[in-house]
Amino acid sequence: MVQERFLSPKEINLKHLLFFPPLLSLNIASNELLDRFNSLIKEDLSFSQEIETDNDKSISIGGILRKDKTIEVLIEKPFKEKYIINGDEIIVYDFEFNQNQTIPISDIEMPLIDLLRVGVKLNDAVDFTEKSFQVNYQEKYLSIELISNKSFLVSYEDNMDYKNTITFTTTNL
Repeated sequence: MVQERFLSPKEINLKHLLFFPPLLSLNIASNELLDRFNSLIKEDLSFSQEIETDNDKSISIGGILRKDKTIEVLIEKPFKEKYIINGDEIIVYDFEFNQNQTIPISDIEMPLIDLLRVGVKLNDAVDFTEKSFQVNYQEKYLSIELISNKSFLVSYEDNMDYKNTITFTTTNL
């Protein structure tokens, strides 16, 4: 006769407790990674952006300055441009053609603007590793990797399916 073993309620509860520490540990690690990223994204930054098209690569270089509630993005190369993000609009200055225009943020779809404005919330991030995670943005993913405590990398495919890789470095010393 096979003897059946019945678990007491106390044994069942202990088995459940063994499952929670790894889950809690993962949550703490992902929170720390997001906290580090969100503190970096709020700094003044320099950046280098590489865009891979079907048969070409282009590079842009610039910086991001924060002034109160305004974010200023200055592109130095290949063409000098400035974008001022404030509230719900972006003012675009094209120095080469001496033109400017104002665009409501609701009229454009740019995940990087949201990233610069609000950072990343835990419920928007997935696929955590020790130094990276992904952000789901309207069925497109931004991959974010912390390179050091002063720099990070963001890569994504834009609306034309070109691969964008941007390396950001803090300029605050």
